[in-house]
Amino acid sequence: MSAHDDSAPAPSTSIAVLGSQYGTCDGHSAFARETSPGSWQVKVHHPSNPAAGHDGWVLLGSGWPTLAAATAATGLI
Repeated sequence: MSAHDDSAPAPSTSIAVLGSQYGTCDGHSAFARETSPGSWQVKVHHPSNPAAGHDGWVLLGSGWPTLAAATAATGLI
């Protein structure tokens, strides 16, 4: 016989739901996302910008505590 108890409840795991929002910034597509609870970053799609990564996105900044603070700092609409 096995000493394993199948009636024990499985450990619960909670998954944080993080926010995101698409918009525009200076005429370019932009994306704000919550990278961890209370930390937002904003990227803009601007392939011709020398700072753009291989995918054409430029990081405007990160670490804002709210979406409102991120949009105010970057001009995201």
